[in-house]
Amino acid sequence: MSASYTRLFRILFVIIFIKLLFLLGLFLHSYDGADRLQRWSHVDVFDELLVDRRQMPSWEQRLRWIREEMPSFPLEELLARENSRLPSVKCGPAPDLMNIDFHNTYWQRAINGNLTYYLFAAYYDNREAVSEAPLVRLLAMVNQHQDNSFKYPEIFCQLWFEGRADPVIVPVSEHKVMWPFGHAPRRYYPTFLSCPLPEGEEQGIVPKMVSLLANKCDKARNLLRVVYEVDEPTVAGKSVANASSPTSAVPSTDPKFVVCVKAMDFPYEDKSWRLIEWLELMRLLGAHKVVLYDAQMHSNMTRVIKDYLVTSPGFVELRGMSLGRGEPHVGPHFHHYAMMADGFNRILNEMIPYNDCFYRNMYKFDYVGVFDIDEVIMPLGNHTTWPELVKLARIVPDYESRTPADCTEWVSFCFRNVYYPRYPERPKVYRNLSSSFYMLQHVERVREHCNRGAAAKCLHDTRFAVGLHNHFTFFHTEEAACAAKSVPIEFAQLQHYREPDTKSLLIDPIVDASIWRFQPQLQARVEDRYRRLGFLPTEQELAKTLEKRRLRDELQLKEAVGGA
Repeated sequence: MSASYTRLFRILFVIIFIKLLFLLGLFLHSYDGADRLQRWSHVDVFDELLVDRRQMPSWEQRLRWIREEMPSFPLEELLARENSRLPSVKCGPAPDLMNIDFHNTYWQRAINGNLTYYLFAAYYDNREAVSEAPLVRLLAMVNQHQDNSFKYPEIFCQLWFEGRADPVIVPVSEHKVMWPFGHAPRRYYPTFLSCPLPEGEEQGIVPKMVSLLANKCDKARNLLRVVYEVDEPTVAGKSVANASSPTSAVPSTDPKFVVCVKAMDFPYEDKSWRLIEWLELMRLLGAHKVVLYDAQMHSNMTRVIKDYLVTSPGFVELRGMSLGRGEPHVGPHFHHYAMMADGFNRILNEMIPYNDCFYRNMYKFDYVGVFDIDEVIMPLGNHTTWPELVKLARIVPDYESRTPADCTEWVSFCFRNVYYPRYPERPKVYRNLSSSFYMLQHVERVREHCNRGAAAKCLHDTRFAVGLHNHFTFFHTEEAACAAKSVPIEFAQLQHYREPDTKSLLIDPIVDASIWRFQPQLQARVEDRYRRLGFLPTEQELAKTLEKRRLRDELQLKEAVGGA
């Protein structure tokens, strides 16, 4: 009996469910029902627009962003001064925002007679080896080349200190032009201006801001933050830049290295894969930090750097820059054209990021290397890191014995250049390694190293260097250190992954696989980064690529046969 009632209830439930579905269908197909449903869906969608609903950033956060955007403009310091209600001054009132003569985003202008100064940054230098210290150095581009017979008209620095109303005014004591190799019309030359602090109560205090002007009591048209960046915070005895590696409670006595890279001007060529391999090799060799300057990179290269900024904070730093003469800092196409249109102008501008990087990091690191992303100082023999290499460099002889035998300090340790060309017609040397590794695959080099002064690269001692070129120092503290030592090639070499200018060097290459000592770690790190960034194709994408390659090869074969 109960089984019969159960079947009856099931049949009734099915009949009722079907009727409800039928009525719902009639309702939805009717005009009124469809209209109601459409109105409901529209209300739901428009109530949930995918717009940015985050709260406005705090004033402190906005100031941090502005500091990143305009690193040389001291907005925080200027606002703090305005809020402190200091008494007015008669000689040298502080400029405000509307007085600043900005130039091409990152620069400010000062004029003195026929001279125009484009100011990029200012740095506090109180190094023990610098005889005129303490002083503030202004990094500028000036329309005056090096000329020992030229006398610069008098110009002044207004130095602004925290809590003091009136500025300390000092004359510029020296112009150091960092280009002694000739000149041309309408060019601006990289120049350091020295503003020594006078003796007195302010001499041990770091000024917050500095202005440059012709008449010392005027209100200046420029205002720069004085950069004084000391040691980074430490974690378990190591710097934050290297905090991801195993640490101990005892600080390391090994020297610390920062790498400075010139303007990254690659808008059309995707060198992201080579950048990853190079960065990871820098880390393996002992670089604690790599500083790059953005001059309009390919989007994939920007992705790579942003990924390092997130996953390896402190190891990679990206800074903005523009051309000092004033070529517009717009999108990548014109900027790249302007960089390439005049090679001399481009080279003069390259001195700015080298020296800005040096002075921002000279208190935090022991050595600075200035490299391109196709250059590697490679230790040889039993040595595999730069800390080991600089300790060795102190005791090995100077190649060609250019420095005195009794030297105990050198401004730089330099390494002779040897080219590793592509040799595209030759088969791979390392057949079990994919072509996605450039340096690991290119182990054939020209037979002869360049001479001591040709395209060498150096590790510069931050205690003694004053002005940097791509390949050497323009100026150093000559009383405290000897000139650069050239380390013999049996101990290390500069591996330069490009074609030599002299094509006869390409003949008779040799295999030099020094880099293979790093292959397991380097390969693992690079492949991990490829996966993180989504650079590896899926099986479907790989099949399409192989099919396209097959069709292209067939077409080339037909054309070759037809042409024959």
